[in-house]
Amino acid sequence: MKHIVVVEDNEDLLDEVLFHLGRQAAYQVSGARDGRELDACLAARPADVVVLDLGLPGEDGLTIARRLRDQPGLGIVMLTARGGLEDRVTGLETGADAYLVKPVDMRELVAVVDSVLRRLPPREEEPEEGWVFYPARWQVRSPGGTLQTLTAAENRVLQVLAEAAGQTVPRHQLASVQGKPALDFDYRRLESTISRLRRKLDAGDGESPVRAARGQGYAFVEKIRIEP
Repeated sequence: MKHIVVVEDNEDLLDEVLFHLGRQAAYQVSGARDGRELDACLAARPADVVVLDLGLPGEDGLTIARRLRDQPGLGIVMLTARGGLEDRVTGLETGADAYLVKPVDMRELVAVVDSVLRRLPPREEEPEEGWVFYPARWQVRSPGGTLQTLTAAENRVLQVLAEAAGQTVPRHQLASVQGKPALDFDYRRLESTISRLRRKLDAGDGESPVRAARGQGYAFVEKIRIEP
């Protein structure tokens, strides 16, 4: 979902813009009242478009626009009471993709944001580091992007190993998640499950992230993130 940040120090107008962009246009929206709050929003999640007032407390909108312009794939829509020709030209030359003058019809604002988004180049996604485990889907993705589908037994074992975050998990604990008491469990089944899992996770150089600790158990020794 596209993320729109609205920077406006008039709280009534800020709420109105957030409502129309968030509830009616179905964008994810964040609000900020000045440059510092904007920076906090962008640190939490990069924006696709910033709707920017010019007459802000502290750092003014033109100064903010100049530094935002260096961010690739970010659109800027200026929304301000400054409607003179020189103001419009300055705003567009500073880096705005669109310039709207208050008061503005919210339908026009939504249409302009839509238009700016269509013109933006696709944002390059940063490659994810480490393994990603999807227990609900019985799948795991390697750092190189290869997706492997697991059996139910492999999925249960990997979930315990992933939750241990690099710590060695005893064999009896891994056996317990298979649904039988450790005393009654055939450990050859566990070894077979882990052997299959290690082959699926083999990075191609014979080194699987699932490592045995002799006489103790197993550990997942690389970075892994658990996702729904």
